[in-house]
Amino acid sequence: MNIKKCICKTVPGIAAAVIMLTAVSGCGDAKQVEAAKSYRKTGLQLLDAGDYEKAIHSFNEALGQRAGIVSNLEEDINFYKAYAQMESGKTKDAVSTYTALIEYNKKNADAYYLRGCAYISQGKKKEALQDFEEAEKNKKDSGAMCAGIYEQLMAAGLEKEAAPYLKQGLSVKGEKGPECLTRGKLYLLSGDYEKAETELGEALEQKEPSAELYLGRLFQAKGDSGQSANYYEAYLQDNPNDSAVLYELGQLAFVQGEYDKAVTWFDQGMGCENIMNKRALWSGKIAALEYAGDFPAALQEMENYLENYPQDDEAQKEYIFLKTR
Repeated sequence: MNIKKCICKTVPGIAAAVIMLTAVSGCGDAKQVEAAKSYRKTGLQLLDAGDYEKAIHSFNEALGQRAGIVSNLEEDINFYKAYAQMESGKTKDAVSTYTALIEYNKKNADAYYLRGCAYISQGKKKEALQDFEEAEKNKKDSGAMCAGIYEQLMAAGLEKEAAPYLKQGLSVKGEKGPECLTRGKLYLLSGDYEKAETELGEALEQKEPSAELYLGRLFQAKGDSGQSANYYEAYLQDNPNDSAVLYELGQLAFVQGEYDKAVTWFDQGMGCENIMNKRALWSGKIAALEYAGDFPAALQEMENYLENYPQDDEAQKEYIFLKTR
């Protein structure tokens, strides 16, 4: 299995937009709330399995439990529903879901941002730019939002439109951790690694929680796998359930030929709760086992993998190969 193809597909910014559910506000019968949570849990499991159609159905069932009531629970479910719609190619439906969130809360910066990303994927530049403008205007931490918008516009080849967001984000005043982190992220995205390292280093000095994560990405971009891994591992000490970083560590170990270590990282990532990249982690684990020469273990993992993801044609081909080893 080619590990380079084991990439977790995500809607840009989904981690920032989805509300981590800690409490449920609003009215509603307790049984209805529990039923909604149950359908939500099923929807997340289906998302993980890549069955987006059934996931959307489950999220709709969750939303139907308390029709007419909107709380952080319903908002959370709608964000996941839109994610599933994007992944299934139903971009127009995702736009409608984000629009409903915006109609309920005209200052929902995350919904504007993600709808802008959806419009970008449709080639609707004008609508995307309008949404990105609203997202930046309504986001409390506008510097961080500028970084996200800049990244999306650059990825879409809209360098001219991206430039003002880079300038605006870099103009953020202050020498505290959050301001240094924002500037460091933007310098990293723009390819100015020297200034990025200075700003992110200052953010780390001030114990900014995500500084180590972005320093890991910085050194990964510079091709320094050792330093990158060191920062990622330091970040994980306080964020042990970040499956995206565990996947990056697995990739770094794989590239360095440390296949047993890669298996450990991928396995650890698969053990995290509420992850969105289990499929990528599992594929990476199988690839690492195969490159390590442990074909029986790779075959067993592949059989388990295909029980969960039977539509993966590449994995089916790899399974045939593994059976001959």
